[in-house]
Amino acid sequence: MIIKTKFLGEVDIREEDILVFPDGILGFEESRKFILLPIPENEFFTILQDVEREYVSFIVTDPWKFKADYEMEVPDNELLKINIRKKEQIAMLNIVTLSDVFENSTMNLLAPVILNTENRIGKQYVLNNVRYSSKHPLFEKNGESENVDS
Repeated sequence: MIIKTKFLGEVDIREEDILVFPDGILGFEESRKFILLPIPENEFFTILQDVEREYVSFIVTDPWKFKADYEMEVPDNELLKINIRKKEQIAMLNIVTLSDVFENSTMNLLAPVILNTENRIGKQYVLNNVRYSSKHPLFEKNGESENVDS
């Protein structure tokens, strides 16, 4: 299946790789089918692309690559909404907002994207943890990230 993407042009994807978000992504509730696309020569970021709307696309990352002490508690009833019954089924990503000055880029630690890796269902969940922000600096204030080699 060929889709048009915001960052990579036309891409051939497999339908079985599509992720379904029954409630969409916050602010993009009409977008319910996404695909994760690798960014060539980049191990830190991935594209979460709407398969039906090429202009709806997010850069996402594994939060622990940038913030090793990131902790979150998602209630069991929220995990059950996407049929997660054991932790081995969970993948967690956070949306990144890139800045013109890359070092000023941020990631949304307040509302992670939770994926069920077995049935490919996802949701974005807003944590009740007030110590996290939707615009947390991707890099620590001293200019160094905890886990990323500069």
